Amino acid sequence: MLPEFLTTTDWILLASGALLMGMAKSGLNGVNIIAVPVYAALFGGKVSSSIVLPLLLCGDIVAIVAYHKKISWKHYLRLLPAALVGLVAGMLLGQSIPDASFRLIMAVIILVCLILMIIKEFGKRTLAFPDHWAAHSMGGFASGFTTMVGNAAGPIMSMYLLSMNLPKKVFIGTGAVFFLTVNILKVPVHLFAWKTMTPDTLMIDAVLAIFVFAGFFAGLKIVKKIPEKPFRMLIIAATFLGTLKMFF
Repeated sequence: MLPEFLTTTDWILLASGALLMGMAKSGLNGVNIIAVPVYAALFGGKVSSSIVLPLLLCGDIVAIVAYHKKISWKHYLRLLPAALVGLVAGMLLGQSIPDASFRLIMAVIILVCLILMIIKEFGKRTLAFPDHWAAHSMGGFASGFTTMVGNAAGPIMSMYLLSMNLPKKVFIGTGAVFFLTVNILKVPVHLFAWKTMTPDTLMIDAVLAIFVFAGFFAGLKIVKKIPEKPFRMLIIAATFLGTLKMFF
C-alpha cells in the first residue's frame, strides 16, 4: 500500500531516483538500478514497480525522439520474440521467487557478464561473444523476465548490446525502442493482473515526470562529451556498482 504521506526526505529520494532514470535513458545505462531499492523501500515491491514503470516510459519516449535515427532494427527484432516469452514467464512465475534469492541470482549472472566484458576490453580481444540465435534468445528472455519482475533489465541489456559492438548512439537508440516496447506491454499487467497501478501511483508519477526529463537532458549533454571507449568503461563501472547494490 502507499504510505499515508511522504516526507520531504522521501520526495528528495524519489526525485533523485527519477533523475537517475532519465539519465539512464539518455545512455548512461546502469545508473538507474541504484534507484530501484529506494522506491521498493518506500512503497514495497509490486507497488514500486508500478510507480517506476510510467517514469521509465517517459524516459523511453524522449530517448526515441532523440535517437530514432540510430536504431539497429536487426538487433531489436532478434531480441523481441524471446523477450515476449520472458515477459509472460515473469508475470506467471516472478511472484513465486523470493526477492532476495532472485536478486542474488541476477546479480551473479550480471557479474559474470561484467567479467567477460572486462576481459574483452582490457585483454587482447580474443574473447568473442557469439552472434547466434541462441545468444540473442537468451539476452531477450533474460531482459524480458527481469524487467517484468523488478524493472532491473538495464544491466543485462547493456551487456548484450555492448557485446554486439554497437556504436554509442546505436546502442542507446536500440535499447530505447526495445524498452519502450516491453514497458508498454507491462502496463496491462500492472493495471489488470496485479492491480497495483492506481490513481494514487499515477499522481506521484505526474509529480516526478519532470525530473525524468531533466535527468535525460542532463545525461544527453554528458553522453555527447564522452568518447566511445570511456563510454563503454562508464557503463561497465555503473553496472558493477548497481550489481553490488543488488547483493546488499
